Amino acid sequence: MVKLVYHEKLIPFGNNKVSIPVLMYHSISNDKNKISVSVLNFKRQMRFMHSLGYMGCSLNKINSNTSKKKIVITFDDGYENIFTKAMPVLKELDFSATCFIVSKKIGYFNDWDKNQKNFKKKRIMNTKQIKNWIKNGFEIGSHSMDHYNLNNLSNIQKKIQILKPKQFFKNNYGINIQSFSYPFGCYNEDCLKILKRNYKFAVTTKRSRYNKGKFNPLEIPRVPVNSNTSIFKYFLKIATFYEDVKFKR
Repeated sequence: MVKLVYHEKLIPFGNNKVSIPVLMYHSISNDKNKISVSVLNFKRQMRFMHSLGYMGCSLNKINSNTSKKKIVITFDDGYENIFTKAMPVLKELDFSATCFIVSKKIGYFNDWDKNQKNFKKKRIMNTKQIKNWIKNGFEIGSHSMDHYNLNNLSNIQKKIQILKPKQFFKNNYGINIQSFSYPFGCYNEDCLKILKRNYKFAVTTKRSRYNKGKFNPLEIPRVPVNSNTSIFKYFLKIATFYEDVKFKR
């Protein structure tokens, strides 16, 4: 077994208070597909970051001041296994996170993925689970109303997909959501104009760590974590410039 030893003078860390990794997860399960991270690997990843002195936080805390190194933990789609498998691990380490929910699919399934290779039906969190998530101090963000590709919609349809969930969560959960995740990572200038008046943050699928002075808060890049992410590669993604050089506008 190889033990990974970290030393700030040996690894090109950069200033992690400036370069913040925003982790992008989807499913925490033992399913055999690319977007699923096994429960065991997720535990290892979170505990590893905790051992290095990182503080796991939600997206709405990305610009908050802290003396600790910071990672932002995000989950797209709002799968039930985030509540049942990921949340207990996060609570154990006193980490927070943001879960992006497809508001019209609450309690149902991920039918937007049905044409994908190795598709497996996954249940989305239900109302009770979402309320519990919020009660435990975790953030809810919007992943649109239906998980449509926003670039294929008219401006009116874009507004519906972006704004309806905000009103829905306010009316049904009593929260004012501030964060948005673009379905399929797709967006354009029209989307940005709508979001600018209604949200503080939005995450993309573009790869890099986040730097407040470099990136638009409505175009925050992320660090993808998949089934094939080894613990060594995970470390490189978070603590070095590994992801930064992959950024494409």
